[in-house]
Amino acid sequence: MEGVWSAAGGEGVRDEAANGARGIRELTVTGPAGKLRLLASGHEQGRPVLFIHGITENAEAFVPIMRGLPAEYGAYALDLRGRGGSDKPEKGYGALDYALDLLAVWNGFSGHAEKPVLVGHSMGGRAACSFAALYPDLLGAVVLIDPPLSGPGRPPFPMPIGRFLEPKRALEAGDMARFRSYYTAPGFDYERKAKELRECSEAAIVGSYEAMNRDPFHAYYRMLKIPALLIAAGASPLIPQEAEDELKAMNPGVGVVRYEDVGHEVHKLAPERLTEELIRYLATLS
Repeated sequence: MEGVWSAAGGEGVRDEAANGARGIRELTVTGPAGKLRLLASGHEQGRPVLFIHGITENAEAFVPIMRGLPAEYGAYALDLRGRGGSDKPEKGYGALDYALDLLAVWNGFSGHAEKPVLVGHSMGGRAACSFAALYPDLLGAVVLIDPPLSGPGRPPFPMPIGRFLEPKRALEAGDMARFRSYYTAPGFDYERKAKELRECSEAAIVGSYEAMNRDPFHAYYRMLKIPALLIAAGASPLIPQEAEDELKAMNPGVGVVRYEDVGHEVHKLAPERLTEELIRYLATLS
């Protein structure tokens, strides 16, 4: 499979330990808006599990989860356009734009492996939902981790766009005190967030934020016909209980798990729990 893609150069992932036992590799594929970078580990002919991230993150956010999956899977994480080592166009940050990039990635997956599983967090969960709804024959399953529920006829995204833009602007201005003031959780990894924001274009933030109020998430959710799992973060404002209940009624075929005590960034706040959840779910697909 990876012969179809190109091996990437560059500095590699920040977590040096990730380059050891699991042999994290960097790959590139050409999408409709330019180069896309992926991180890869595990078995090249194993069932692919592809992770896609939230609005200001990149593929490195999922390295700990990738390392935790059994070695028989092919674990991948994509830098969505506008982030990380992928090219950064000035426009094209809606669900359908990300779907075209995912098609380019899918084109490189091995025909000898089982159908890939797509795992998306936050905005990436919305992109995963739309891709799974539009191209069900391409996937074995989809996992949506605390996706925002905004869209036409729905309440708007619950945080202002400045919550994403202002920390980046403070960082670029060298005002580290102001940058740090936006993140107050105990043990917060400021170095990691600074790297993520430096590698995320402002156009990607603005375009993606606008799309989260424009793209019809609930319509795509209704369309899901393949095996699907929704993970709601109970300590996050994005999926309150009443919204979860509506989603259950809207598409009873989607499994739902709620982590009452975990905030929005499930993969960072509870990586072991999420990894165990994914391993259990993947085992049900075999």
